[in-house]
Amino acid sequence: MAEGPDPVVADLEQEVTCGICHDRYQEPKLLPCCHYYCKQCIFTLSSRYRPNQPFPCPDCREPTILPDNNPDRLPTAFFINRMKALHSRMEKAHGKLETTCEVCSGGKATAFCRQCVQFICEKCVESHQRMKAVFGTHIVSTLDELKQGGVKELTFENPPPPKCEDHEEPKKIFCFDCDKLICRDCVVFDHRDHKSEFVKKAVPATRKKLTEHLSPLKNLLPDLSTAVNQVKGTKQKIQAQKELTERQVNAKFQELHDILDRCKVRVLQESSALADSKMEKLTVQEKGLDLSLGTARSLIDFVERTLENASDEELITMQEQVVSRIDAEVVKRGKEAANPDPVEKDDFGVQVFVCEDLKKLCENNVFVYEGKPIVKGDGIKTAKVDKCSKLIFYCGSKRGKPQVLLKTLSDDTSQELQAVPVRGGVYSVEYTPRVRGRHHLLISVDDQPIPGSPSSVLVKIPPTKLDKPVRVIRGINEPLYMAFNSSEELIVTDYSGDVLVFDKKGEQIRSISESKHGFGSISGVAVDKEDNIYVSDSIKHCVYKFNKRGDLLKTFGTRGSGPKELNYPRGIAVAGDQVFVCDQSNHRVQVLTTELEPVKQIGSEGTGNEHFNGPEDVAVDNEQMVYVTDYNNHRVQVLTMDGRFIRSIGKKGSGQGDLSGPRGVCVTGFVYVADYYNNRVSVFTKDGQFVTSFGNGHITFPFGVTVDSDGFVYVRSNGSVVVF
Repeated sequence: MAEGPDPVVADLEQEVTCGICHDRYQEPKLLPCCHYYCKQCIFTLSSRYRPNQPFPCPDCREPTILPDNNPDRLPTAFFINRMKALHSRMEKAHGKLETTCEVCSGGKATAFCRQCVQFICEKCVESHQRMKAVFGTHIVSTLDELKQGGVKELTFENPPPPKCEDHEEPKKIFCFDCDKLICRDCVVFDHRDHKSEFVKKAVPATRKKLTEHLSPLKNLLPDLSTAVNQVKGTKQKIQAQKELTERQVNAKFQELHDILDRCKVRVLQESSALADSKMEKLTVQEKGLDLSLGTARSLIDFVERTLENASDEELITMQEQVVSRIDAEVVKRGKEAANPDPVEKDDFGVQVFVCEDLKKLCENNVFVYEGKPIVKGDGIKTAKVDKCSKLIFYCGSKRGKPQVLLKTLSDDTSQELQAVPVRGGVYSVEYTPRVRGRHHLLISVDDQPIPGSPSSVLVKIPPTKLDKPVRVIRGINEPLYMAFNSSEELIVTDYSGDVLVFDKKGEQIRSISESKHGFGSISGVAVDKEDNIYVSDSIKHCVYKFNKRGDLLKTFGTRGSGPKELNYPRGIAVAGDQVFVCDQSNHRVQVLTTELEPVKQIGSEGTGNEHFNGPEDVAVDNEQMVYVTDYNNHRVQVLTMDGRFIRSIGKKGSGQGDLSGPRGVCVTGFVYVADYYNNRVSVFTKDGQFVTSFGNGHITFPFGVTVDSDGFVYVRSNGSVVVF
């Protein structure tokens, strides 16, 4: 059986493809970190930064400064050009490119001469065979033989040394002082006193030197591999701990639910019994009063009819009997009328003080901790972190006033905290971090760590204090929308590329590839509670559902205006088991299940309430209110889950509180709106009151906006994600 192509051939395509433009290398240049890209790609990448400002290598993130802002000053990656030539020959050998004779240019090539390093036609093959005096030592292979032999059949000798620009002589000598290739004449005229050597004699020492320097790096590989495995192992343990914690939390809260359910049943039974007892007594009273009322009315009716119809003789005869009866009824019914109050009062109710206590208990004592839990001990009376991110705890000391030392693990700084006496040898200690972000603190009392230490304190700031960016995430061609998963990984849609996943430091860790799934132009993105990822495709007019590993689970939609059709879908939000999709050119919001089955449509084209003109993005808050950026109406509409209008936020303009082409929206305690044409992010309260705006001068045409658990705001700006 014939052997297949050389396996090296399969790698050539990747070797000659630029990692930035994903096309064949054009004038490849070598960066100081030994990664190489097209000259134009390097220039485009560096132009995103100020002149003489370092820019990161897309591969290893090493900072690089472009000399004189000119990529021509970088070394040329000559071996890449040779590999391009080799790759081109392989494509010809395998019939991917049309192959003509490279000698006479007159016919289709059918063979390859290894000595000439050229494809030749049948006539030139005959010339090789006929002119043995000239071509007798040449080896000619057919194209079929090349396919079987692979790359080895197409390799050729190293290119001749380059010629000197000044003397037209080959550069065969290396000047160690100038670190450059020179010719013989250069040695005589310009490098007479320099240390130089013929390249062929100098190269063995160079190879040896490179090999020796490479050895320590190779020795690091086992340790780096071990470190990677340890990190993976820790991630697996954390994932296992997360799943265990979820089960424990569900069990504990289910236990609380069961207790509350039993309590509810008991209280309802008691309240029902109490109400029934009161109702029974009142029913007896009601029947007695109804009888008295009927008797009185009957007697009154009898007397009035007697007065009207009886003769004088009859009236005189029965007066004593009637008067006696009336007087008796007045006395009897007068007692009942004098005490008209019900025998039972409507004072029924249930005092539920325990619910308030339980609410406070849960708010103050249910939290997620890092490291050891905060518990009571011999020296610690209580410890908590309040809403102001102030760490408060109480401690004691057998030797008088305790010495309290706080070490911030984040920046490895220490400070002594003041212990204030409270009572009976107990001291109060407070600490309020001044810097925004998450702080990992190690607290010791008399040189002993307190229970719950190290602890984690999160310091947030209000949006009114957002000013300058804290960092910028680059390396994205055209970012649009963003979302966070449960692992606090940032998922970004690249309109002209892939779905990219970054850690919180801004390092890309994985992607959902366009080349694998054939995206048209992806835009909106959202994540459900299972970390499934939902992505809209504005060109293919559909929505994709992926699992957290990036495997495609389901697709919904084709182009159109029907219930199962979309027209230029944009932003996406997930709330419970519902998916909200901005169906932009249909001027509506499509509501789907998380299995991508259509449920309903919200809105239609127009300018009034519950009407849209090009909805761009959608968000759902924890109160089940839906926020939609109404792009061409320059506002954000707030709706209920079933599409009923609540309020409108913003109006067209450029002043504070105005909007101009709002794109993205994110809702936490505030409403963050990407104000596209005003080049800023505007912040409102949930009831529509303007709070502040930020980003002017730092962002251009903001699109998507999202907020992480630490309160940092991520905004899409042209070619990057800016973090405030």
